[in-house]
Amino acid sequence: MKVLWRKSAIQSLLEIDRWRSSIELSKIASYQRLSIESYFEIKDFTFPIPGRTVFIRNYPVDLRMVLISVGKSDPYKVFFRLTSRNIEIFLVRHPHQKTLE
Repeated sequence: MKVLWRKSAIQSLLEIDRWRSSIELSKIASYQRLSIESYFEIKDFTFPIPGRTVFIRNYPVDLRMVLISVGKSDPYKVFFRLTSRNIEIFLVRHPHQKTLE
């Protein structure tokens, strides 16, 4: 399976880096990207599919969410879609970011 990054996912990584820079922490977007890709590379997607189903306004959508720990921090929320050949990453959220509606 190939991991594909949507523009929204890349923007969310850059947003996390901007926030980290504002509180004088180092940037970690490239490390996060490698960690997330390595997480999906070792997974077996036959059964069960990892993660939880995502609901928006109480309706299920075609996305799943997994928690992936990068270093010693709380795990990041990674929203993805599994297709027949690829894994599409849609969004990466910091553990303390406001929830999506």
